[in-house]
Amino acid sequence: MSKRHLKSIAAPKSWPIKRKENVFVIRPNPGPHKLENSMPIGLILKILSQVKNTREAKRVINQKKVLINKKPAKDIKFQVGLFDVLEFADRSYRCLLNKRGKLIFKEINKSDSNISLLKVIKKSKIKGNELQLNLHNGFNIIAGKSDAKTNDVLVMENGKIKEKINFEKGSTVYIIKGKNLGKIAKIEKIHETSPFNGQVTVSIDKKEMNLPKDYVFLIGKEKPIINLLEK
Repeated sequence: MSKRHLKSIAAPKSWPIKRKENVFVIRPNPGPHKLENSMPIGLILKILSQVKNTREAKRVINQKKVLINKKPAKDIKFQVGLFDVLEFADRSYRCLLNKRGKLIFKEINKSDSNISLLKVIKKSKIKGNELQLNLHNGFNIIAGKSDAKTNDVLVMENGKIKEKINFEKGSTVYIIKGKNLGKIAKIEKIHETSPFNGQVTVSIDKKEMNLPKDYVFLIGKEKPIINLLEK
């Protein structure tokens, strides 16, 4: 069982908090995202200056006014992770990483808030011999005859699959780990054999480098399909 609170000094470096202001911060409930790639909604509302304290955060959440990926947040510890969309008070935000490795919440327009990028992390057979796709944010989708593969990304719009981005040469990716995180790159080659199997060659600022596949997240084919930070 996880602890109820987290010392500020021990919070992930990706959290944009002032570590000496408070001894403790809210610890998010366990979920699909790793701790360093997610934050509790109660803390996020404070960072965005939407509430002044935890009491206010609890009140607005209990009124089901806060949506995460179009679903009401359940409590102040509800986890918000990378690429999740937060909606509150007629404003929408997408969780991203800046180039310093900090989680940020970029305000986006209404049409962009309807778009979700869902990475396929696993495929499995379920009852009836149907194919189920397990996605990075904890969602599962019955795929039917989908040819989606691991590392492909499904583009969801208003709850329906709009298109699929294949993990292939020429696709656009967002770096989510390592010293180049927060940068946009192009896939140049996918390695399937030793000694580089499990890696992908990408080009960033006209330079090529090899990265593990889990360091990159597809965000488009020739160009990003969602708004990202430019700096």
